[in-house]
Amino acid sequence: MASVYQDEEVLSEEQLTPQDHLRLQWQQQPGSIPFLHQKNVIEQNAELIPYAATAGIRGWLSPGLFALQGLVLAAVILSLLNWQFTRHAGKMEDEITALQASAQNEVQRQDEIIAATEAEIRRISNSSKPTFKLHLSPEPMTREQALAALNSALAESHNSEDQYKQKMEAKERELRARQSVLAITNSGTPLIFSLALLMAAGLFSQFAQKVFSRNRHSRRLADFYLYFATAEGAWPNLVLLLFLHVALSRNAYGVSDALAGVGPLFWVVFWIGFYFLLLRYFVMVARDLYKAMQVRPPVNEWGFDNRILFRIHNSFLIVFAGLEAVFLAFCYAYYIMQNRVG
Repeated sequence: MASVYQDEEVLSEEQLTPQDHLRLQWQQQPGSIPFLHQKNVIEQNAELIPYAATAGIRGWLSPGLFALQGLVLAAVILSLLNWQFTRHAGKMEDEITALQASAQNEVQRQDEIIAATEAEIRRISNSSKPTFKLHLSPEPMTREQALAALNSALAESHNSEDQYKQKMEAKERELRARQSVLAITNSGTPLIFSLALLMAAGLFSQFAQKVFSRNRHSRRLADFYLYFATAEGAWPNLVLLLFLHVALSRNAYGVSDALAGVGPLFWVVFWIGFYFLLLRYFVMVARDLYKAMQVRPPVNEWGFDNRILFRIHNSFLIVFAGLEAVFLAFCYAYYIMQNRVG
């Protein structure tokens, strides 16, 4: 009897459609967060994703919204936190503090000179002596000559102090503008990185359709890419973002000082490791895309014969370079505007 029931169970499972399998997988997911449900279902059932659009799963996110939640939302939060922590920290802040202290000391010194000159003017004005010996001249001077010389020196001191204050204010404004733009640039580039992962979908689809034009799923490659890039990249993206924030904002976090004795070799190894992690992530996405398209994967998924991997890699680099160039141009324009407005 047990074998009969077992055969019936196997038979019923075999009669399930791909859409039924997806719905069953969705119902079996633990927890109550739809994003995690969808992430797990996509990771475990890459070959069934072409049927997700017709499965009618309640709570299933579209490819764009799924990617926004899984890739971009975390990047936005981390960038805002990094900007908040680094915008008034690091060597630039130390330079500004040192400049303010130096300017304060110099202004105090000049104020003392002005106060001494004013006191000397009052002394001469209230004195009954006909001549006065001043450091401004080796010869004795009459009251009128002495007062004229002191008033001239006083005017020069005021003028010198005003010029010095303006110069220091301009220098501090320039440092503040540079500090502000560096904080925005260093905090924004990781966000651009995640946006490039999302926006590379369109370019990847164009490139891949030329190679897999006969595949029945070729027109949905952009959607498949977003699903797999998000499902496989939710955690790797966080790790890569953290690495980027620490590397780009290393001065603010004191990493540069801690690694001062190591030299540039550390950063060479660091960026090689970063690129390896990124490439490994792309390999995982490409592996899932082969399953979804029902195409035989290459023997060496790390090789140049991996056509999907090659196009994911190039699409991302092109999109990232374009977005970063625009972002840096806006940052530079903001820097110029801050200097002029200030």
